[in-house]
Amino acid sequence: MTKVLVVSGAGHALAELVRPAADAVEVRPLAEVLAAGGGGADLIVLHTTAAVRELAALAASPAPRPPVLIVTNGIVPGDVLTALRSGARSILIDGQYTRADLHDAVRATAAGHSRLSPSALSVLVDHVQSRPLEHGPGPFRQPLTRRELDIMELLAAGEPNGSIADRLDLAEKTVRNRVSQIYLKLQVNNRTEAIVHWLSRTGSR
Repeated sequence: MTKVLVVSGAGHALAELVRPAADAVEVRPLAEVLAAGGGGADLIVLHTTAAVRELAALAASPAPRPPVLIVTNGIVPGDVLTALRSGARSILIDGQYTRADLHDAVRATAAGHSRLSPSALSVLVDHVQSRPLEHGPGPFRQPLTRRELDIMELLAAGEPNGSIADRLDLAEKTVRNRVSQIYLKLQVNNRTEAIVHWLSRTGSR
């Protein structure tokens, strides 16, 4: 089972929520995680209102470091990109995710993928769309099918797999398989990279 270190100042509530998706252990303060070199964890969950500062502290710790999922009750738009550049792989914002979303984010982030709450994703989308293209977008490795295009459009809108499955009347397993094929065709590794690539190629809003 995935081993997760939850760094939180809010008691054991978040660690309890993470279970049973992973073997979650509450660790406080962050210095304990740094001293343990990540403690052999597969994932660090930072439940914090000071994401950028704590990410900077983690960045100073010895490598290799586990991926980081930030869970926060608020993050200013300017800090979203800074947090991602500083090593956060996923960002969930309180009030914008369910327990199922949290479990999905834990599993996905530990596996090297990314999950973003809608407001964090909007910041990323705005950033991508505000940047002029230096080069024309390259062709897809393989063209997307009509169904894959439908799924990609919903991914870019921030929809999770379960919602995509409901909207397109597909099994969630089918959506996961189609998303994996989309990653191969776009030559990306995760959802965030797929969205950035898609938006930079299509220029759509």
